[in-house]
Formats: sequence, C-alpha cells, structure tokens
Amino acid sequence: LLFCQTSKKWAKRIQDEWRILEKNLPDSIYVRAYESRMDLLRAVIVGADGTPYSDGLFFFDISFPVEYPSVPPEVHYHVGGLDINPNLYSNGYVCLSLLGTWSGSHNENWQPSFSNVLQVLLSIQALLLNEKPYFNEPSYEDFKGTPEGEIESLEYNEEIFLLSLKTMDYSMRRPPKVSAFWSIIIWFSDSLCTCKAGMNLSFGSMYDV
Repeated sequence: LLFCQTSKKWAKRIQDEWRILEKNLPDSIYVRAYESRMDLLRAVIVGADGTPYSDGLFFFDISFPVEYPSVPPEVHYHVGGLDINPNLYSNGYVCLSLLGTWSGSHNENWQPSFSNVLQVLLSIQALLLNEKPYFNEPSYEDFKGTPEGEIESLEYNEEIFLLSLKTMDYSMRRPPKVSAFWSIIIWFSDSLCTCKAGMNLSFGSMYDV
C-alpha cells in the first residue's frame, strides 16, 4: 500500500512537471515525453544569439528517479564526445548546482517543494550556454573583466563555436529517436550550412572583448 501511494505521488508530480513545461517553455527549448516511459524526457535547447552556441541544437535526456522529487532529476547531455563547456563533460555529465552535481548556496540547490525541470532547462541555457562560458571554470572567474581574461575568453569562444558546428553534424548523423525532433534538426541544418560558409569570417566581429 505504501509503495502504491508513493508511486501515485511520483506520477502526479511528473504530470505536474508536464503541465509546467507545456505552459511556460520558451520558444528556444523543446521537450518531448515518451509514451511508454513516464520517467523519461528528452529536451533540445537552441543556443542563444550572441553566444558561441548561437543556433546550435543541444540535446539532453532527463530521467526521474523513484525518489523524485526528494532528489533532483538526472540529466545526460548528448555531446558526441566534444568538450563544449566547462560544465558539460565529454561523457555527458552536466555540472549544475540545481542538479546536485556542483556545490552551491541553499537557494541554488534543488528544493523538492519548489524546484522543477523547467528551472533546470532554463539554468542550463542561461548559466551554462552563455556569452562567455570560459569563466564558468571556477579557476578563471577572477580573471573576468581583465584584459588577459577577456582575450582568453574570446579565443575560447572561437574554439567552442567550431565545436558547436560539429555537434550539429553529430545530431544530423545520429538524429534522436524522438521523431518530433527531426523537423527541428532539418530546420536548423540550414543554419549550420550558413555558418560553415562563413567560417573564414573574423570572430572579432562576432564577439566583443
């Protein structure tokens, strides 16, 4: 009986998550559920303008543990073996306070009564896939705003921009099994072709130091 009650509570919370996502997702984030697996979601985040991730597609799998929401969801990034961010590891590990995978203040950590998947996705988009991801590395934070630090950040952005193009190649060669995302990949493939055509342009005109 206790297991049944826990299972019903777990299912209701996930249904609440679906409703929150349906009503509040921005145009730059897409989420799909699996009919046969209530515990799984797949999300794609579109890189924001003005960042080295601009118009890139970044895929994440989200799973809800049986203890959810007492513990945060588990998130895996489909990186294709590329290091595109200090907080997104080449093995798919996502380093974020809200997920309990990085240290943070109480307000930054997962709070079962208030935190949700929408906050996780928005945090990944805003805090990780940002304009200057170089400074996401803790040891480089103190150099933010210094001439040396900003030059290093610019050079890092150039490298990340090229790797972001490769992640698009990876997505097109190994498209997600969720068919609803295929049209998104096709739509953004034109953006990839445009970026490749302009790869010889100066990055200095794209990112301010």
